[in-house]
Amino acid sequence: MALLEHTDFGVTDKYMSQMMSKIMRIINITRYRIFIILAFLLAPSHVATALEVVSGHTTQGGMIIIKTDPDATLTVDDQPLMLSAEGLAVLGFHRDDTSAIHLHATYSDGGEAYLAVTPELRQFNEQRIDGLPNNMVTPPQAVLDRIARDRIEVSKARSVSSELTGWQQDFIWPTYGIITGIYGSRRILNGEPRAPHYGIDIAANTGTPVKAPADGVITMVDDLYFTGMTIIMDHGHGISSTFLHLDKVNVQLGETVKQGDNIGSVGSSGRSTGAHLDWRINWFDKRLDPALLAGPMPDR
Repeated sequence: MALLEHTDFGVTDKYMSQMMSKIMRIINITRYRIFIILAFLLAPSHVATALEVVSGHTTQGGMIIIKTDPDATLTVDDQPLMLSAEGLAVLGFHRDDTSAIHLHATYSDGGEAYLAVTPELRQFNEQRIDGLPNNMVTPPQAVLDRIARDRIEVSKARSVSSELTGWQQDFIWPTYGIITGIYGSRRILNGEPRAPHYGIDIAANTGTPVKAPADGVITMVDDLYFTGMTIIMDHGHGISSTFLHLDKVNVQLGETVKQGDNIGSVGSSGRSTGAHLDWRINWFDKRLDPALLAGPMPDR
């Protein structure tokens, strides 16, 4: 009887050992499966993030913001396009752009994404301005060299490609007044056809404050032949604001400003027929429509 009891107990120990071994194998397999599932679920999915327009205006003079994975390398028409830490990029359409732009994103795992964006066409007005001094419409040879130098300096200030993020803000109007000139209008000066107007004119009293429409850094403060006292402000990633015909400036080259800061005052310097602010926005050398960024001017 004692032998039988010992034998039965030994059999039970062996059985329990086998069962525990099976259970541990099942647990280990389950853990492995859970790990694989979690790895799959947590792996970056470029299909989910994709390459898409998330805000802006896909039209002539418009600015658009693109989103993709932050680890992507992004190009537009085969040229590098800067990405923010959040995977955002910005670009703009010139007044006369009609063709599609082509975006290409490549990812660290070898994946790729493509996006083509075609700007909608707009109809632009014609604006006649008479009474300008003849030397401001057709400058004499003596000042043509100065005008050429002005253009080079303006181009340099607008070519800055910094990591600033002011372009991600909702732009505000730099001053308030009566809109007397709009973006894109073909100008006839003293009866002679000239280049389109690339800004928005806001008539206001001399000395009316001009505020920064978004965060930025001042890249130019100068007195230019056509535009008089001029400020150019970098908002990051090639987006810049230009403020023309100022009476006074309150900022210096290289100064960092916040949205709403007072940077100068309305005037009538340069080629101007009265006190007003000519506000312009660029994406590098492409001229954008400030009214599309700031929206309708609010009631004061």
